[in-house]
Parts: sequence; structure tokens; C-alpha cells
Amino acid sequence: MRKPQRGLVFRLTAVLLTGALLAGSLTGCASNQGAPAQSSQVGTEQPQPGESANLTPEQYEAAYQAEPAAKRVIHIGYNGGLCQAPIAIAQEKGFFEAEGLNTELTRAEDTRDAIVGGKIDTSAGMVAGWLKPITSGVDLVFTVGLHTGCASAIALADSPINSFADAKGKVVAINGGIGGIYHNIAYRLIAHDGYVPGDFTWKDFPAEQALQVLQKGEASIAVLADQLAEKWVQEGLVKRIRSTTLDEDFKNGTCCVLGISGDFIRENPVTAEKITRAIYKASLWVEENKEETAQILLDNKHISGSVDYAVDLLKLYNYNVTNDGTEKSIYDSIDEYKALGVIDQNLDAETFKKQVWHRFELEDLKN
Repeated sequence: MRKPQRGLVFRLTAVLLTGALLAGSLTGCASNQGAPAQSSQVGTEQPQPGESANLTPEQYEAAYQAEPAAKRVIHIGYNGGLCQAPIAIAQEKGFFEAEGLNTELTRAEDTRDAIVGGKIDTSAGMVAGWLKPITSGVDLVFTVGLHTGCASAIALADSPINSFADAKGKVVAINGGIGGIYHNIAYRLIAHDGYVPGDFTWKDFPAEQALQVLQKGEASIAVLADQLAEKWVQEGLVKRIRSTTLDEDFKNGTCCVLGISGDFIRENPVTAEKITRAIYKASLWVEENKEETAQILLDNKHISGSVDYAVDLLKLYNYNVTNDGTEKSIYDSIDEYKALGVIDQNLDAETFKKQVWHRFELEDLKN
């Protein structure tokens, strides 16, 4: 059994207290969502500053058993996407169970709203979609990265459009709404190429209509998830002109992260560490067993489609991400989205970074 990490609860409490104070003062904070709870919610049973380094495994387990979540089912959100494969694998392969957790997968198409509504305790989502809502009062903390990749900008295979430079002044199709995940990702793509949002016209279309939108000339470029774009690439209908999955300036960045309810992590810091470790173990397992992962997901009806296509998608992503890489991706996104106006340009970025990211030390799991 592992030795509890040094200063676990002390560092967690300090980080979350800072986050709680920030969330209550952010411009535009949504009052109906409630301000993050104060750090006083952390149970007095938990190790005090400086004590956790000396905890025995038995004492660590006792601290876990004293937490509210140890006495109930923990609801893990899952939406059926391959991006969230480690969540389903952690459940099916017993990684949660090995940590002593009683977990249940809860189907939720919008996992962020499900966390806010208290239907689930944690789930995985894209940094591009979760940062802005946190600035508006959503009480969520990132604890580990799942994988790289996620999205591509595509144009018709026979189109003269080979870059955003060729589409300046033209329409870029996104899905998920203006200000949504793929709109935000598109902003980062163009920013890396030296453009600003005003250089293009942005229109929202349903993702499944993206190919038709391009074919009808309603847009020159579409930005969407690889889970859909890859099929059209394989069929020779479109070409990638930009990619967060394959391009050098994005391919090592963490796209999807585990988000845990702020209330949950404050009340259950040891449980939160156990969940995080289970997810990270599952991510590493997925990276080494992509064919078996696809089969398990299909056999248990977590996804639909064919094994071969699921494997192709899994091979696009690297599930062996590091804490350093995830931290850099979150911090870079905050800086770039602030510069682009996606999040409030008056935001104290350094304080916000401490609010949204709690780093558990996980590198020992790679040994």
C-alpha cells in the first residue's frame, strides 16, 4: 500500500481556500449557482498541516473512512465518448475498487451541468469547455489529465483551403454554440497562426451537419471533434488543415481532465486522491491496451460502432500524460483565453490557476 503524499490535506485546503475566495469575487459570478464553500468544510478528522507525511497506511485509511464519501456510492459521470474511456475502464477493470471506492457510472450527456446539479460527483471534460464556466461560479477542481488531442479543423479534400490563412474573411463552422468548446478551440488554433477572431465569421452548426455545411459552401472550414472528423478523413472527403491532436504546437497538450465538484473535494480530500489515482491508473492502462479497451467499451455498451474505428480513434490520443504536461496545458489555456477575451481579461490569472488545478503526485504509478 502506498504511503500518503506529504502535506496532502494541508496543500489541498490552501489551494481550495484561495479558489473559494476567488470564485466569490469574480466579475459576473452566477449567484444562482452558489459560491464555493469555504475551507472550513474540510473535516476536523483530517490530518493537520505537517502530519500527513507521518501517517501510516492504517492512519491514512482511517482518514479516508472518516470522510462522508466513504459511506456512500460515488457517482462518476460518463457520456459515452472515447475521450472518457479511462472512466469506464476504471470501473470495468476494478481500478476504483482497488482503491476501496464504491463507485457507480452515471450516464450524463452534459457532465458539467450534472456536477453543478449534484447528480454526479466527478467526471472528465475538456479544458476548453470548463474554464469559462468556472470563472462564472461553477465550483469545479481539476485533479488529473486523461489524454491529449480531441479536435481538428477540416476543409473539403478538393478545396483550395489548406490553412486558416486561405480562409481569412470567410466562414468557420463550429458546433456547441458560440463560446462553446469548439469555438474556444478554434480561437486557440487561429491565435497560434497569428490571427484574431475578427479575421473570420463564426457560425454554429450541429456537428453531424459539418460535412454538408462544407459541401454546400456555407463555410470554408469546420472545427469539430476527431470522433466525427476522423471518419470523413478516412473516407477521403475532408483534409485536416489544423489539429490539436497531430500538430506540433498542440499534440503534447492535455485536452481532457478530471473535474471534481468543489464541495466534494473539500469534504473528501482523501477520497478525491483515491479517485484521481484510479483514473490515472486506468489512463495508463488504456495507453498500453487500446484494442482491449475498445472491446471492453463495446461489450459493456459504453460506446457504439465498430472495434476497428474505436481503436483508430484511441490511437490518435496519448493517454500517458504527465502532471507537468497537464498543468502546462491548463495554464497555457488560461493565459491564451484571457488574451483572446474568452475569459475575463481582468481576471487574476495566477490566482485562478491555483483555484482550478490541484496537483496530486502520481508519477509513482508509472513504475
